[in-house]
Amino acid sequence: MLAKLGQREIAIIVIILTLIAGATWYFTWYSSAQHKIEQLQSEIDRLEMERSRGLAAKRALPQLEATISDYEAQIAEFLKALPPREEFASVLQGLADRANATGVIMRSITRSPSESQVQDVRAIKVSLALDSPFPELFVFLKKLESMKRFSTIDGLAMSISEANSTNPLLSTNMNMTFYVYEGSPPPVEEEGGEGK
Repeated sequence: MLAKLGQREIAIIVIILTLIAGATWYFTWYSSAQHKIEQLQSEIDRLEMERSRGLAAKRALPQLEATISDYEAQIAEFLKALPPREEFASVLQGLADRANATGVIMRSITRSPSESQVQDVRAIKVSLALDSPFPELFVFLKKLESMKRFSTIDGLAMSISEANSTNPLLSTNMNMTFYVYEGSPPPVEEEGGEGK
């Protein structure tokens, strides 16, 4: 049958078979290879970005470790400064002593436990009922600042008992929160390190 075909028909058949082979090659191998190359290129871009992030994190790691150790030292210092729960009576006595020293009359003092977000630290709410003129109350509040205890004043309500006086007696209700340490005592570091 091929003997009956002329050169022109054979050339047309070869051209058609070449076009079919080229189209088959393009759609089966070349386009899938291009798609695979695009996928690999996007994966390379993603990995390069992760690598640059990792290198930046590696460069920042010493600073981060120094910051963490600084925060841990601050937390240890904070916990050392908190009074243990069993010494909270001395904190209440300190409040009473400061009130007496400034001329403030402490009518009552009540305490109630509260929740704290820090492990081994308990918040204790204290309510004080005080009577005094304003100057003495102001001095008392200033002395509270010098207690060097971790505490907050949550509320302060004052009412005047004698409206006609130039220095009236104020009835004051003050709510405070004191923080005490309930964990095991932090380790005491010796001066000069080991070997002394």
